[in-house]
Amino acid sequence: MWGEKMYIYKILVIDDEVQIKDTCIIYKRYLKSKFNLEVEFDVINSEADYNDNVPYDVLLVDYDLKKGFSLNDKLMGDEFIKKFREKNKISKVIFYSSAFKYRPDEPNYDFPFEDKEAFDLINNLQIDRIADKNNFEMMLEVIKSCCERVDILPVLLSKMVEEYEKEEIKVSYTNIQGQEVLLSDLLVDIINDNEQGKVFRKNIIDTVLSVILNFKY
Repeated sequence: MWGEKMYIYKILVIDDEVQIKDTCIIYKRYLKSKFNLEVEFDVINSEADYNDNVPYDVLLVDYDLKKGFSLNDKLMGDEFIKKFREKNKISKVIFYSSAFKYRPDEPNYDFPFEDKEAFDLINNLQIDRIADKNNFEMMLEVIKSCCERVDILPVLLSKMVEEYEKEEIKVSYTNIQGQEVLLSDLLVDIINDNEQGKVFRKNIIDTVLSVILNFKY
């Protein structure tokens, strides 16, 4: 998909159960063998280990985080997603739980809350997929689906920033106000989907279309 070197999707897992790390190792193996997807899981079992400055392509969040993930023993996964979405509007989010029981005979779930609450939750927090934690095939499928729908612009920009940082090179972009903006800061703007990020995205699309439309075949 990305040329000779396959892109490695970065996935953050928020779960208060430490054994989820072993499960992610199995996910990684199956995603590669079954779908030829390269993924890298970072698993966080404590809120203290979370760094919101590190970009991820996909976020997996468990519904119930009451086993010591936070000093607030009442923290639930939707509350974490809400905080995540305050700074990241574009990464794909998977909300999963062993309490989300999928009924294969019907296109529906049994949730530990009202259906309307589930509908509002999914829409307000821009949750991309919901999955039954105990359904292995479903978990693989939703991870694959979200990886395939990752926004390509921050993916490519993140890769570019990473390559330049290896060489200790700082690259900047001149915005419409004539100000120099570091590429690394621009990446944050795109992830936050703020005004500068939106303008840059539009400029990139306009430039690419202009090149394509003016290309002589």
